[in-house]
Formats: sequence, structure tokens, C-alpha cells
Amino acid sequence: MKNILFILMLLSIQAVCGQTPEQQKMIEKAERMQDSIMNTPEMKAMIKQMESIEKAQKSAFQTETKTIPKGKANYDKYLTNTLSSNNNKKLKGWNNGVADLVFDYNYDVRNDKVVSVKVGIIKADGTIELNPINKLPILKPLHNYKNSNRFFDIHNADVYQFKNENAGFKMNSYLSVQQNNIKIGTFTIGNSAKVTRNLLTPGDLYFGDEGYMLSWVYVEEACAIRANENWKGDLGNTGTPLIVETNVVYDLSLKSGWNLVKTEIIGAYQFPNAPEEDRSRFKKHNHTVIAEIPKDATYFFRSAEHY
Repeated sequence: MKNILFILMLLSIQAVCGQTPEQQKMIEKAERMQDSIMNTPEMKAMIKQMESIEKAQKSAFQTETKTIPKGKANYDKYLTNTLSSNNNKKLKGWNNGVADLVFDYNYDVRNDKVVSVKVGIIKADGTIELNPINKLPILKPLHNYKNSNRFFDIHNADVYQFKNENAGFKMNSYLSVQQNNIKIGTFTIGNSAKVTRNLLTPGDLYFGDEGYMLSWVYVEEACAIRANENWKGDLGNTGTPLIVETNVVYDLSLKSGWNLVKTEIIGAYQFPNAPEEDRSRFKKHNHTVIAEIPKDATYFFRSAEHY
């Protein structure tokens, strides 16, 4: 730094005074020193840093003077990557070609794959055809349902009552959609986009959106599940207690082979000021066996990116 100040002083003398030969030599030497210093890696780095700072300051100023952009449209988790049917059992907007609808019933640990059976198809035009006729070779006993209930709506397992409790049983609330044995999405049936997603999503199982969803059940012998639980407790997801009272009823008399179960969400507690995870809670779940798909049912396809 002292050398730089000395050079600047000499240059100032050159600007205001005449030079003797000795002074001229000193000035020329100073200029060479200046060039040498300015070309050092340290000085070049310093200059580059100063230029970067100046550029960043200009950019920041320009950004501040720009108009604030409009926010993106709200993300709708119930409709994103989702197709639904109209009243003629055809998925609107389907352009994926022919696809298989399969029922997952086992996991093959040795081969690291889900084992499924075909129960229907989606035609190239989006038309749905369901025809579950195949038997399932691997099943778990009915009484195991008290430990594998994916709705998690019974809190005291002692309320379950089983008839023919050792009968083989498997229940799914969805079908996998496959092409060339690769899953491309999930298929559900119900009368609500919210219900058919909530009841497949662990964090949303207790939401109070009303409506129904269908499940496919296969049993090897006639059997039954009964339960009726009135429960009061905390169903909060965010750390803030949400104390609610719920009633859950299972009245399932299942025939040998394939069955349809209807799960209805009836009544809701609303918490409009709570976070999204705690916006509502159901009052009642009612599970019953039905003979056929209701006429008001909608088919939903959600792509693999969504599920």
C-alpha cells in the first residue's frame, strides 16, 4: 500500500511540475512499478471483486424497481394429475392408450415386486371395464384386519367381531393402473375427488370431506366383520389438539369371492382457522357391503407422479 501511495504522489508531481531528467527517470520507474502492481494476481482479483460488487448492486437496484410478479395459481392436490369420468364410465381426457386395472394382493420379497391380478381394463378411448373373476392364491386370515385396517378409524381393536375369522381376506380401496407391467397410476371409485384421495393418504385419513369411496374385497369363504365404536380423542396433526367425537361402523357380510364395500364419510367438524392439515375432521365412517357400483359414482385416475 505504501508503494502505491508513493507512485500516486510521483504521478501528481508529474502533472503539476516540470521534470528534471532524474525526476523523469523516477516517474518512468514509478509507471513501470504501477504496471507491475496492477498486473499482479492479487490486484486483478481485487479489481474483479470490485466489478462484481458494482454489478450486483446495479442488478439489485433494477430488481427493486421492477413490478412485483403475480403469484402462481394455488396448487390443488385433488385435481393435479387427475382424470375423472363422466356419466358413461369414460375418463375425460384419457390419451394413454389401453391399460390394465390390477388388484395388488401380495408383495414378493424375494423378487422385490408387488404381485397383482388383472380385474379390468381402460380402453384407448378411456372407457372403463371391470370384471374381477380371478381367484387370489395368497391371502391372510380375516382376523388380521384389526391390525391392518388402512383407514385407521377404529381405535380399540377389541370392538371388532369376526365371523369365520380364519377365512382368507384381502381388501384394497384402489386398483393399480399398469401398462406393460409398469404402474402408471391409481384408479379409485367414489363420488368425491377429495374423499377418494383422502382415504388413500395417511395424513388426510381423518378429514371431514363428505362423500363415499368404494373398496374391492376378496375372501375365500363367506365371512363377516362387525364393529361399532364411539370414540373421543385428539385427531390433531400439527401439535395443536383437536378433540373430537367419532362413530365408526363396520357391517360387512362378505360372500365367497369378490365384494364391493362402500365407505361413507358422514358429518364433519370444521376448523377454518387451523392449518391445512387440521382443517376438518370426520364425525362418522360407515362401512357396508353393496351389490353394485352406484349410478352416481365417478371413476378417478391419478397418475404415478401424483401417487
